[in-house]
Amino acid sequence: MKLKKLISIVIPIYNESLVIPELIKRLTNFINKNPKYEFEIILVENGSEDESFKLLKKYTGLDKRFKVLQLSKNFGCDGGIIAGMRFAKGDACVIMMADLQEPVELIFDFIKKWEQGYEIVYGIVKKRTAGLLRNLNSRLFYKIINSLTNNMFPENASDFRLIDKKVYETINSMGEQNKYLRGLVIWTGFKHIGIPFNRAKRFAGESKADFKTALYVALNGIFSFSYLPLRLVSVLGVAITFISVILIVVYLYLYFVHGREAPGAATMILLTLSLFGILFFVLGIISEYLARIYDEVKSRPTYIVKNKVNLT
Repeated sequence: MKLKKLISIVIPIYNESLVIPELIKRLTNFINKNPKYEFEIILVENGSEDESFKLLKKYTGLDKRFKVLQLSKNFGCDGGIIAGMRFAKGDACVIMMADLQEPVELIFDFIKKWEQGYEIVYGIVKKRTAGLLRNLNSRLFYKIINSLTNNMFPENASDFRLIDKKVYETINSMGEQNKYLRGLVIWTGFKHIGIPFNRAKRFAGESKADFKTALYVALNGIFSFSYLPLRLVSVLGVAITFISVILIVVYLYLYFVHGREAPGAATMILLTLSLFGILFFVLGIISEYLARIYDEVKSRPTYIVKNKVNLT
């Protein structure tokens, strides 16, 4: 008798007590309508301050297909996903968020593409529900990071995706501390395809991705996958040196040929301030890379497990 393929679904959860009942309901309906596959739902409770863990334990007691991994504190969205992937046993793993902005039914389309031979299937957001500023920031981020990484990132690709077992096992084997999963998944080089979808409004509660969090994720993606900022430092150094030599030649020419003295204190002050501004900008870029090296050297765990329910 041919065994059914197992699909793992990993969902990081942080302060989502208002969403959990509906999330469980929709997932249960979905997996019951797809008897061709076995499913395991790994719900990663990521240091919530509300009743999320209590609710998750309640539902996992009713259905053993639902499993809970409670972390000791909030390790960020990617940290929660990484923890879930480490415990996943499926032939493929689906990553989705808990806010129900992504249609659960789209997982079936992901699986069909996976069965056709695609090892990475991701959702492409056609319509966003965030504000105008957030949408503009997202578009700007993709323009910048693709210009820095030779168009490595599919535009408007979301974290909602299916990845084959060999893909998530490859990522699990990586020892990086600052993993940018959206980039690492594509970086592995496996065959991939996108499926467009409209993102719905959050079912309940508030978004956890504020401007500070979004900025951190964006910078992590840029500094994790591009050396261009460091090369920019060298370019700036050469450019400033070249301009300085030209200015010296011009001032000497004006002095010896026309008898004019170099401009006074105001020019020197502005020039000094400009050079210091550039210097601190350069030091800021270098410090971002040094901070990542420091994190790698410390080798602290990406997550710490506090409790497990229905998991071995």
